[in-house]
Amino acid sequence: MKRLNLRLIGLVMLAATPLVQANEPPAQSEALPQRSPDYACTQCHQQEREAMHGKHALATNPNNLGPVTCTHCHGKPSPQHREGVKDVMRFHHSLDEMPGEMAFPIAEQNGVCLSCHEPKPLREALWAHDVHATKLTCTSCHALHQAKEPMVGLSDKARIGLCVDCHGKQHAKKLAMGKEAP
Repeated sequence: MKRLNLRLIGLVMLAATPLVQANEPPAQSEALPQRSPDYACTQCHQQEREAMHGKHALATNPNNLGPVTCTHCHGKPSPQHREGVKDVMRFHHSLDEMPGEMAFPIAEQNGVCLSCHEPKPLREALWAHDVHATKLTCTSCHALHQAKEPMVGLSDKARIGLCVDCHGKQHAKKLAMGKEAP
């Protein structure tokens, strides 16, 4: 009789196991986006719709391990964005004559880039990163959306040519203004 009771208890437990599992909450699954995270941006900024090429298009954001999107670099627009308020990062070349009131300070622009790109590897790749980091925006030399980054693969001679061109323009501008050139 004792064996029969043990067998019955075993069968009951075996039969009850699927019921216990059925009452447990389902395992969390990762939800995949149903549309492009850049969709809202590219509805107005149509020229940028196909512009995410090159390294950034294939990059993984080291902060969230997801793909790089418009808002990772430019920030989230406010409800007044369509009215032209200064709410998202607008990158510009540091040496533009008149970047306008919509321009963000160099430190803020470069801070966006440095949130993913570590300073040490940049410094090791080229000394100019360190020298110019507080005086020029990253976008003064680097292109964000092009299929081919213009600075990648440049020969040393071509890099020196860029230095001479840029510093030559600055020198000419300062001479014209009667100031000392860099």
